[in-house]
Amino acid sequence: MANQTNSRPPPGTMVHTVLERIFQYFQEPKNQDRIIYQCIDPLVKYILDRMFPYIILTCIMFSLILLMSLISVGLLMFQMHDLSKVTAVTIPTLNEVIL
Repeated sequence: MANQTNSRPPPGTMVHTVLERIFQYFQEPKNQDRIIYQCIDPLVKYILDRMFPYIILTCIMFSLILLMSLISVGLLMFQMHDLSKVTAVTIPTLNEVIL
């Protein structure tokens, strides 16, 4: 009886063997190419096709915000430049008014 219990493989060996065979299968170049061309490429293409309108919309929104920011900074600088040209008006003091 003791001999039969020692002949059994330790627990988890079958799972380890199956995983090793799966890893070997995926390491073969023929299988890697097949997985890439039949699974991954169509999946990525589908995702990009679905996301493309949102990517374009995001780019347009970013461009508009950037353009509005540049226009605001330009207008602010233009106003500051105009204010520096204005001559200072002096208000006469009470002594000057009396004289």
